[in-house]
Amino acid sequence: MNKYYIPQNLDAPFKIAFFTLFDLVVILVPFFVIAFGFQKQVLALIVSAGLFIALKRIKGEEDNHFFKHFLYWHFPPLGLYQATPPSHVREIIG
Repeated sequence: MNKYYIPQNLDAPFKIAFFTLFDLVVILVPFFVIAFGFQKQVLALIVSAGLFIALKRIKGEEDNHFFKHFLYWHFPPLGLYQATPPSHVREIIG
C-alpha cells in the first residue's frame, strides 16, 4: 500500500462514502428537520430522496460550484465573488 493518497483528479471534490459534502447536506438536513421536528420518518425519507434526485437531475455532470455560478449570473446583488465585478457589467474599460 502507498503511504500517501493521490487523487485521480486534482479538482476531485471531498467525498464521504459516495456522496459529496453538498449532497450529504441536501440529504441529511431535510431528513433530520422533518424526522425529529415533525416525527414523520417516512415522509423525511421520501423528501430527502426526492431532493437528492432533483439535485442530481438539475446539476447533471457539472462541477460542485454549479449553483454558486448560477447565483452569480442570475442574482448579481448577492455578491458571492468579491474579487470579480458583478455579472451585469459586460464591458470593463481600463
